[in-house]
Amino acid sequence: MRITKTTRLLGAALTALMVTVLHGPAAPAQALAAETFTIVMLPDTQYASEYWPEVYRAQMQWVADQRTARNIKYVLHVGDVVDNSDQLAQWNNSKSAMGLPTDDVPYIIGPGNHDLDSVTTRAATRYNTHYPRSNFTALPSFGGTYPANQNDNTYHTFSAGGVDWLVVAMKYAPSAAEITWANSVVAAHPNHNAILVTHAYQNGTTKDTNGNNLWTNLVSKQGNFRFTFSGHYVNAGVITQQGTKGNTVHQIQADYQNSSQRDPNSFLRIMTVDPNAKTLDVKTYSPFLNTYKTDAANQFVLSNLNLIPAAWSTVVDNTTPGRFTASASWGTSTYSGQRYGADYRFADPVSASDPAWYKVDIPATGTYQVAVWYSANAGYNDVTPYIVVTPTGNQIVNVNQRANGGKWVSLGNFTLSAGDENKVGVSRWTAGTGYVIADAVKVTRIS
Repeated sequence: MRITKTTRLLGAALTALMVTVLHGPAAPAQALAAETFTIVMLPDTQYASEYWPEVYRAQMQWVADQRTARNIKYVLHVGDVVDNSDQLAQWNNSKSAMGLPTDDVPYIIGPGNHDLDSVTTRAATRYNTHYPRSNFTALPSFGGTYPANQNDNTYHTFSAGGVDWLVVAMKYAPSAAEITWANSVVAAHPNHNAILVTHAYQNGTTKDTNGNNLWTNLVSKQGNFRFTFSGHYVNAGVITQQGTKGNTVHQIQADYQNSSQRDPNSFLRIMTVDPNAKTLDVKTYSPFLNTYKTDAANQFVLSNLNLIPAAWSTVVDNTTPGRFTASASWGTSTYSGQRYGADYRFADPVSASDPAWYKVDIPATGTYQVAVWYSANAGYNDVTPYIVVTPTGNQIVNVNQRANGGKWVSLGNFTLSAGDENKVGVSRWTAGTGYVIADAVKVTRIS
């Protein structure tokens, strides 16, 4: 009836074929595709908690059963867990279905108006009693809450599909202070694809007062928002808009609650992200009835998702084991205090191909900044050719190693192929005079 804990890893590692590059253009590496994964959205469960707990339990049992097959990473509950917050039986019914959150399939809840002690005061004492902050703090994905000692508003982070995700769950009708907190959380995670989970935001394809407030003062302002999810209204719809930073935000709403009929309360949303096709496939399914809603409002595909790649950077020094190769013509020196690490390599210019190579394991094909570190000296080479291996061939950037030493010097941004291979070289074939220096390189993912 509930999700049980086992040991597993969130997210899947990207794997690449090993290719050794000696000289000239690199052979393109073939990286395994980023994983497809699923997020489950639970619309208002208030009447299931009140009258039909068996359909609620069927929903969460299905999640547990399908976790591996569908690679389910998170359950997002959009609020109104219960119908009457002063009824203990309803809370117990909900908890018997949800179970304790675990790292098998973590869940997060944006408390609805029916979960609050009072809509007027927005106090959430009963919600915090039954879904306290302490139930979530052991999750590897747990980030924090507002207020700090309560679970009214919370954020979690996780990795899936080769990218990082931030989920911010906010209780019904967020206040200005709560929106300020949410802005600070999202701004502190610029490389995470942000999702807002809240109870009342839109009615089908029209925002309500809460939605307009949240869009204007939070969602549209932060360039890393990608989705919002909400319920509250018995309806279903999608609003797609551009934020002020040019990002596309898909705002998705669904609610099937019914106080007089059991079956409508049994539906959930299965949302499958394919980071390679850049799509979100949305299906609406009842595990209790084993049936789908197939109309256009409940079964659709959103295309052209512009996901933010995971932050990534690496440094390869001339002493990094297995990552630097050079011929015997390259000497080793500790002469300059500007060196990176214990020492650096040097060689005389020569009209022949004898580069020193840095091997870099690139996680995914994309745009990367390449920076180099060298010791500067008036007697070093003033036209040192750095080689950057790209899918369309080697690119050469000449650097004056008589200046700007002892710091990272950018060669520029380049398209690099996924794979573990020689990516950056230092050539001795130069018209310049003086020693050619090979010390360290840094590669940072841009997009």
